[in-house]
Amino acid sequence: MTTTPILVLGTAEWSSPIATNQHYVVRELARDHSVQFVESLGLRRVRLDAKDLRRIVRRLRNSVGGRDTTAYRPVPERATVISPLVVPLHRAPTRVPNRMLLERAVAQWRHGDRPRLLWTFTPVTYGLERHADATVYHCVDILGAFPGIDAKAVAAGERNLATKARVAIATSAAVAVHLDRMGFTDVLTLPNVADVDVFSAAARPAAQRRPAAVFAGNLSPHKLDFPLLRALAEALRGQGELLLAGPVAAGGGGFDRELAELEALGARHLGVLPLDELATVLGECTVGLVPYAANAYTAGVSPLKCYEYLSAGLRVVSTPIPEVARAAAGTGSIDVADPVDDFVATVLKALPPGSDADIQGRVDGARPFGWAHRGQRLREIAAGLSGSAPRKASGTQGESDGSSRA
Repeated sequence: MTTTPILVLGTAEWSSPIATNQHYVVRELARDHSVQFVESLGLRRVRLDAKDLRRIVRRLRNSVGGRDTTAYRPVPERATVISPLVVPLHRAPTRVPNRMLLERAVAQWRHGDRPRLLWTFTPVTYGLERHADATVYHCVDILGAFPGIDAKAVAAGERNLATKARVAIATSAAVAVHLDRMGFTDVLTLPNVADVDVFSAAARPAAQRRPAAVFAGNLSPHKLDFPLLRALAEALRGQGELLLAGPVAAGGGGFDRELAELEALGARHLGVLPLDELATVLGECTVGLVPYAANAYTAGVSPLKCYEYLSAGLRVVSTPIPEVARAAAGTGSIDVADPVDDFVATVLKALPPGSDADIQGRVDGARPFGWAHRGQRLREIAAGLSGSAPRKASGTQGESDGSSRA
């Protein structure tokens, strides 16, 4: 089998607390190809707080002294991680030095075998697409709508990629509409999927579950509806638990104050859990929460946590996020509720564990939305762009319409 050198430009660190779409994409592409993953170039404005200072120190250490090989997220066998030293400001004064620094960091890929593929999650590419035989723009969010992101740099990058990328991948219908407006002509909609096998393996029968509603993800004030969570915490007192698992957004506009208030009402913050430990927690609960605020950013979100919850046997209760509402139309295990009173009432109604048949039905229904199916699809895309033949995956099925087409 001929492998294609693939350069993946990410928007996160490889060792970020929560695995996102880009981490899984690297893993899946690396099954057939040699992959270099370039960590975030820093689209968000740097804050002079402890969290960002630690990130800067870690980037310097990884770039100069070599990566920490003890990190809990292993790097796939055919993949390498690059930590480029660039200025996290993407305007005229920094364009030339950043381009030179980035091109130097990826010199092995630039001068490697052909055909070469650029698979980018960031629209800020500093022209690396000119070294590629084909470019894929994998857009998982409406990046310019997130607070602190350099929206002008994002918009300029997307307009440029619209003329250069062979394929754009959108993870939600709203993102697909956004890409169409930016001028992309070949847009494929592939909503986020999850590591369903890990969660289904930890799913417990009804008798081993407790009445608990859990949110797993980044605790960010821009994403979460705090008044809703506060009302839910109050309503659950004496009836069940509210569990929160994930990193807390810190610094200006962080979630520390909100979390303290929720904990005072009885909620428990479990911190950042490794995937297997998170699966164990979910497998013992009854309700998975998507308590997102309604804004321009969340309108384009495709929460993979829906399929994590379902594959763990949970019933899902969500605010009316468009992509969740779309998923709910194909299953009886996702409830979309609004306003706050209806959301709280729906969670309370879903607290009892139900039957083992209900739980198994959710687990089985989530199986087509896993990375075994999606990974094969992505490798087929890479093979089609590079002219190589993808290795046939064993034991996988075709994706369902809901996970592979708009």
